[in-house]
Amino acid sequence: MTRALFVLALAGCFLTACSSPKPYWYKNEVSAFDTANFESECKFQTGLSKVKEDVAEELVKHCMRAKGFRQRTDKPE
Repeated sequence: MTRALFVLALAGCFLTACSSPKPYWYKNEVSAFDTANFESECKFQTGLSKVKEDVAEELVKHCMRAKGFRQRTDKPE
């Protein structure tokens, strides 16, 4: 009985993980390759500032937004 409940709980976790897509950066008429390059540049610049990880993530978001990108969670086109 306990094993069956564990399996059901585990299955629920997997289904929940599948239902929430990972956010991605989007800018009209910019390829996924170029987007990755812009994000890498922002991460590199943030790494030079030697700040904590949570602050670095915010700085990357600000950098990408400044370049005209927006985060989306829907399916990529």
